[in-house]
Amino acid sequence: MREGELYGGRTEGPPAMTSLPDPDVIDEELTEHMRFGLRLANAAMAIEAPPLPENTSASSITVWSSGPLQTWLHAKSEAVEAARHELDLAADENHRQRIMGGAIVGMLYEDVSITLRSVPTPDDLWNEPEISRIFRETVDGEARPYVETSRSAYRACEANGRIPSTMRHWSDFCSARLDLLPASGDDTTEVEMFR
Repeated sequence: MREGELYGGRTEGPPAMTSLPDPDVIDEELTEHMRFGLRLANAAMAIEAPPLPENTSASSITVWSSGPLQTWLHAKSEAVEAARHELDLAADENHRQRIMGGAIVGMLYEDVSITLRSVPTPDDLWNEPEISRIFRETVDGEARPYVETSRSAYRACEANGRIPSTMRHWSDFCSARLDLLPASGDDTTEVEMFR
């Protein structure tokens, strides 16, 4: 068991591996799958989104979205899936790791969704409310599967983290992160990129 007071995690701000709560055991008590999953999750979180183009016209956003953003999304998705696979194996090994895996998977997918939802509405569409609305719906539609996967993972962590009592702070952490996600069907607002 880990000695001393357990860090409850940082629930505000962007998802980050450093914001995770402390497990109730020392790292050496985690299985190899869990330790490897943590390393893969750290690597996935380190893949930063490409900077937005300086010119945010429709044509610039289109070129950026189909180029750098698509390249980033492919690399990020592969890294997230590799981490998730290892975390799923770790979750099958014990309940504690199931709780931790839910929180980590939730953050990985939340991180992707924030980047996708932060794609700005092109400057030259602001005077075209109908086209702007369709653009936002399209952007949010791309992000929605990531939001929903994050939501499912946080919910599982929240439910699983109630027992044992030494992991209840993980349940509280996941509950708070869950509350930060856009409500289902209510993710049609631009978000500020945290990068």
